[in-house]
Amino acid sequence: MGARLRALRQTCELTLDALAEITSLDKGYLSRLERGQKNPSIATVLRLSEALDVPVAELFGERLAEHAVRVTRARDRLSVSPTGATAHGIEALSRDGSALEAFVLHPAAEFSTEGHAEHAGEELFFVLHGTVELRFADRSFVLEAGDCAQFPGHLPHRIRRVGTEPASALVAVARPRRNRRAKAS
Repeated sequence: MGARLRALRQTCELTLDALAEITSLDKGYLSRLERGQKNPSIATVLRLSEALDVPVAELFGERLAEHAVRVTRARDRLSVSPTGATAHGIEALSRDGSALEAFVLHPAAEFSTEGHAEHAGEELFFVLHGTVELRFADRSFVLEAGDCAQFPGHLPHRIRRVGTEPASALVAVARPRRNRRAKAS
């Protein structure tokens, strides 16, 4: 249960101190629970379940959270087809605004005049097919199929296909999670 407790606490963006305050349990005790050095009582499990807003069965790994696995079927993907020399084609792989968003990008032959929006978190850019140029303020990288770049999302960047062959890239954006409790307050 320890690893699941830690993962659930971190998903809720709670520190050990915050969880200790919410549950009225000792921080050291919670730390030992997370490391598997202690076994909780039923009362403790119920407190943790309530504080983390999950069923007891989820704490024990007997049940997945409803949102734990999200599937987007190919037929249900949202996509935008390119309309012009600087327009990129985009297929959304994730649709629920979670902390990790992914899509397939089909870069245009020319750099877009507007560039890509800056955002919080990290971006991962993996070339699936073809050759792509990824340009930042003071340098650019030519990436081929199988090449990957990872960078902070706040860096302005532009992307274009190199050559006449079609290109595609998997783009994953990991944004900081927002605290569910903060939203409810």
